Amino acid sequence: MLTIACFNLKGGTGKSTTAINLGAALATSKCKVLLIDLDGQRTLSFGLGFDGQTPTAIDWLTSGEAIAPIATKTKNLCLIPGDIGMFRLAASDDLFTPSLKGIRPLDFNIVLLDCPPSLGVASVQAILAADRVLMPTLCEPAALKGLSEAIGLIRDDAPDKPIDVLRVRYRRRLALTREADDLLIGSAEDLNYRLLYSSIPENIQVAESIAQQVPVLEYAPKSSGSAAYKSLAKEVSKLWKVK
Repeated sequence: MLTIACFNLKGGTGKSTTAINLGAALATSKCKVLLIDLDGQRTLSFGLGFDGQTPTAIDWLTSGEAIAPIATKTKNLCLIPGDIGMFRLAASDDLFTPSLKGIRPLDFNIVLLDCPPSLGVASVQAILAADRVLMPTLCEPAALKGLSEAIGLIRDDAPDKPIDVLRVRYRRRLALTREADDLLIGSAEDLNYRLLYSSIPENIQVAESIAQQVPVLEYAPKSSGSAAYKSLAKEVSKLWKVK
């Protein structure tokens, strides 16, 4: 079971949207995927139509009991919903390692942890427990500043943790985007991250699919956003050696 923490210090970079649609794309390739919503804003849970459902991520982390994930409408895609109380989570012990161990018998191929945009307990422990970190980013100056700071903070505690950077809401024709690409390519070696070849274009159907509470692959299967997430799923399946 491969565990991926989806994280960025900056909000609004498409972490939850990426988790939903990458998870759905991987699930359509017959992977068994579990999404865990660790963000108190619960965009991931809302985007799949399960905001307010229980048991939540807090129950999963603190109850000490086996939690049954919810089966979504997408085949092979399950969810542990978020909880508004996640910001209160406090712990001196590792909550994630035993909790992840508890779901291993369910035979998921991949677990995507949707982290809040902060370095609270949930994000820090999720990153340390994960096999890799996926960092969606906008190709804008403020977003790239936050990206480099987030990577630097991760490297302080996990110097060898593989980090994959994904460009989202990507507008290829803009000069600002091309400048950001140059910066991302140039800093990849210094900051020790992989810039993924796939990118997710600015696409209104991706935003609309969240409001309709279904992945864009089902809401608009012929859209550029749907095609991009399928391409991303193929790339990371090979890179991450998803079985």
